[in-house]
Amino acid sequence: MLKIKTHFPEFHSDLIERFWIIENTEVETKVVIPPSQYINIIFPIGTSNYKRNESWVTSPQIEGISLQNNTITYPPNTKVFGIRLFAYGLYPFFQFAGKEIMDTSIPIQLEGFPFITEHKSDDALIKKLEKTILSHFSVDRYNEIKPILNFYQKFRWNDENESIERFCKDSETNYTSLNRLFSKVIGISPKKFERLIKFRKSLCSIIDSQEQLTSIGINSGYFDQAHFIREFKLFLHQTPSEYKKMIKEADKESNIINYNFKLH
Repeated sequence: MLKIKTHFPEFHSDLIERFWIIENTEVETKVVIPPSQYINIIFPIGTSNYKRNESWVTSPQIEGISLQNNTITYPPNTKVFGIRLFAYGLYPFFQFAGKEIMDTSIPIQLEGFPFITEHKSDDALIKKLEKTILSHFSVDRYNEIKPILNFYQKFRWNDENESIERFCKDSETNYTSLNRLFSKVIGISPKKFERLIKFRKSLCSIIDSQEQLTSIGINSGYFDQAHFIREFKLFLHQTPSEYKKMIKEADKESNIINYNFKLH
């Protein structure tokens, strides 16, 4: 059984979604992670390692946003620390190109982030690494990504149907400029990112609520049920009803479908 500890940042919560520690003290555990708009900086602690899909990870990594399922395997006695950032959240701290890390995990060496061999306590470790990442913050790069930040806030938390054209008009920008910024920072177009946001909204509701699928589709911003099913299948190769059934079966068998934290 995985033990998960999370800590919400005191600063830059519009960039850093949370800090987390996962520890597996028992049998090998596999976690299926659905497509996600988050970036993770991950540090295996001590001699810990884990498997991402079919590749073993033994050193600090950056995981980019994903448009596909990924399976993480945690052996017994594994402990890893992570910093989960929004899709645009990495750029004000470290200038990685979005396309460089999208749908993959790459080893990294970041200044001030040594291999973690020991620590006094989990809370002390979180505080130390929170202070370290904040030391890399760039105001100029933060100001550069503000249109993407505003885009995410608009499309993630607005239950009404919103169009990119209207967003561009309201924010006094044009799609060409917005697309250029998205390609640089995130690695995908605004339109594709908007589709990922809608998918994650629907996924969150399927996992955490008792709403009917028809309501979930509408509340996630889809035009109709056919649109909802088509887009959901694009990301998971399953219909919403098939995925909901799989979750129920997994709950009965005590399997872990995702490390949720609370999907957003």
